[in-house]
Amino acid sequence: MVRIRKAEKTDAEAIARVSVASWLSTYRGIVPEKILQKITHEQRTEAFKKRLNDKQHLLYIAETETGTVVGFINGGPERTGNTSFNGEIYSLYILDEYHHRQIGRQLVNVLAEQLQKDGIDSMLVWVLEENPSKGFYEHLGGKQIDRQFLAELEAYEIALGWKAIDKLIAI
Repeated sequence: MVRIRKAEKTDAEAIARVSVASWLSTYRGIVPEKILQKITHEQRTEAFKKRLNDKQHLLYIAETETGTVVGFINGGPERTGNTSFNGEIYSLYILDEYHHRQIGRQLVNVLAEQLQKDGIDSMLVWVLEENPSKGFYEHLGGKQIDRQFLAELEAYEIALGWKAIDKLIAI
């Protein structure tokens, strides 16, 4: 059993731990090893400290009954302004051993509810095309709306979108 709550500044290190572990397990074989070798707990901790201080970033965590952070979602307004979608999931990661427990669905639901309260009515997420979790977003009804090549990762990513965020809340 996990509980979902808004992340606090003191959660940055635990969120970074999930982020690093998830990147290494998810993207090995998808992005160049030299990219994965650059990912550090220290760098990710600092990045999440900045996000937790930024009012644009909404961050929620999933934690066990003992307080261990096992997943998180980060989102807010769509970042580019180049699309008709006005909300975005910036990142969503769950430790491998906690997959298939409805945690991702709960995190998406909480984020979608808050975005809707903030006046955002649509949302997208960018996901690497070869990421096995792409199916999770498709299962939630996300439709492909864009595709681009990321030279720094040597991989394609696709944008999946939901025109009506309230459909995510109802899931």
